[in-house]
Amino acid sequence: MSTTHTATQERTVSLADHLINALARSFTLGIDTEGCTHHYYRRADAVVVFDGRTLDHYQTLDGRPLTEWKAFVSQKRGWASMGQLAPLGLRVDSERKETPRV
Repeated sequence: MSTTHTATQERTVSLADHLINALARSFTLGIDTEGCTHHYYRRADAVVVFDGRTLDHYQTLDGRPLTEWKAFVSQKRGWASMGQLAPLGLRVDSERKETPRV
């Protein structure tokens, strides 16, 4: 029984690590009320906004938390829906940016 439990724990850690690594690269923040998709790219620390297949806007965050962009869009356009991984991605982004760099 403990062997099965250990295998399950290892698989869970592996899936969690995979998810965090995926979020470390990029994820969809959500779709605003105008139908534009907001996608975060960690490598560039930027949000790219697409209107269908056309680039609508590119915004670098320059180290600011992604939650600021989410709040900005909430005030300007509003959100129609949030991306499936957005809550976790926002948390990971906040934790990463709050951690003091040495």
